[in-house]
Amino acid sequence: MPNSDIAALGKQICTARKKADLTQEQLSALCHVSTKHLANIEKGIMNPSYEILLAIFRVLPVSLDALILPRTAESECEPKELDQIYLSCPEPVRKALLDSTRSLAMNLTEFYNKIELS
Repeated sequence: MPNSDIAALGKQICTARKKADLTQEQLSALCHVSTKHLANIEKGIMNPSYEILLAIFRVLPVSLDALILPRTAESECEPKELDQIYLSCPEPVRKALLDSTRSLAMNLTEFYNKIELS
């Protein structure tokens, strides 16, 4: 019988994997773990080791807090998720990502302010 915390963690990993549009086979290959092992983690049958959890965290665009503490407020997890996305990019891509994000944030804010004034 799966432990409820381990089952919740497995469900979070499964949800994040599907959101990233990855199969179990793809995620397991990226994390260097067998597909069966990953399936058992997602089912809540097996508790992932720190190393496997860290590998999953590095591959999926989700914060470690969101995986471990599923009840954490979304507003607390989102900045960490952005941080994780940034860190998952190769070093040469990071500056372009930051520049694009700054520009997008500025344009969206201006657009939002125009709508609010209407």
